[in-house]
Amino acid sequence: MPDADRLNTMFAVRAPGTMNGEYGPCLLGPISTDETARVRAAAVANAIATDRDAELLLTDSVDVEESTGAVLPLPNSHRDSHRIGATPLETSNTIQPIVSEQNPSVTVMERASGATFLSDLRASMAERLAADTDVLTVDGRGAAEPIASILVPVAGGRHSKLAVEAATAIAAANNAAIDLFHVVEDGSEAGRQRGQELLDRAAEGLEYEQSDTWLYEASSPADAITEQSTYYDLTVMGAPTVSPLERFVFGSTATEVQDDADAPIVVAHAQQP
Repeated sequence: MPDADRLNTMFAVRAPGTMNGEYGPCLLGPISTDETARVRAAAVANAIATDRDAELLLTDSVDVEESTGAVLPLPNSHRDSHRIGATPLETSNTIQPIVSEQNPSVTVMERASGATFLSDLRASMAERLAADTDVLTVDGRGAAEPIASILVPVAGGRHSKLAVEAATAIAAANNAAIDLFHVVEDGSEAGRQRGQELLDRAAEGLEYEQSDTWLYEASSPADAITEQSTYYDLTVMGAPTVSPLERFVFGSTATEVQDDADAPIVVAHAQQP
């Protein structure tokens, strides 16, 4: 069972609007022609940039007015004043020089839906970019609709912490409800206690009124998250915490959810310490 100090470190989550002051810009990376991915990525990037009181840098391959339409328009100050002069990019593997040049505090980029070679490639790129920046990956699943409910699977660690922060920013921008969700596999009292402590600590740091916690018992966390994600407009979760080799041999909850879910998933890769 983690002690109080460790839990405080895991979930020192700031309230909406208090992440500003020391953050570099938010970079909205190149997005494909998938209209849903474009709308969702623009909405996520705008929410994070607003919460961090940061510039929103847009690659030239992102047509913000077209991609956001009337659903979640970006403010004029972000739409016009903070565009970087980048050549339109077709794949995310050319985003690294832009990150190196612009030094963003967070980068929002597209992730292919399902288990494909392209999704694996972009996940690998996100992990590499996380050496220099927080990274949020967005897919094009489902419809591009206003966000009213967000599921946040909580597991502890820096990726999960960033997921809670990002979900809070997105929720604040959309007046949405957040459910912090933790799955207990063994059903033991010790497991339930640890899970409840993780949820309580994450909820304490939120300082967001439209939030709740949910301790859930299931034999497979990945299956439980995948099933419950269908009842929410968006799921925001931390990236895998195990190495690529361990994921290949044993799998990981985050990877399984990304591969199997039909609902939209945002995956948070926290910058490496």
